[in-house]
Amino acid sequence: MKNCLKEIILCITLMFALSANAQEFPQGKWEVMTQTIMPHLTTPIPAHKDIICVNDKNKERPPIAVHESCEFSSYKIVGNDASWQMKCKGELNMNGAGRIIFSTDEYKGSAIVKMKMPQSEPMEIDHTYIGKRIGDCK
Repeated sequence: MKNCLKEIILCITLMFALSANAQEFPQGKWEVMTQTIMPHLTTPIPAHKDIICVNDKNKERPPIAVHESCEFSSYKIVGNDASWQMKCKGELNMNGAGRIIFSTDEYKGSAIVKMKMPQSEPMEIDHTYIGKRIGDCK
């Protein structure tokens, strides 16, 4: 009976340890391909690649490239699912939400952003992301 109790306690301890580790996006250098789709454009926007370093300084935000005027809120990770809200100020009057599903070395996700530029109708912009961990940050 004592051995069974010890095994149960060990299993519970391991479950908590593994779930705690799953609550953080893997740190390191990430190559991120972003495809932007804007309605009403006759010519597609080419996908672009960014290198993002995830470390202790920026682990409280999603690993995507955005304009410096954009801020993230409600960034949360549940298991391997990260989600967020964002808002951009100034000329980039945008707000939106996104989500990525990740593993230790890759992720896929998307975001929908609503944008209003002066003298234009509001538009919705779709972003899709594919990330691949390519090493450690230097």
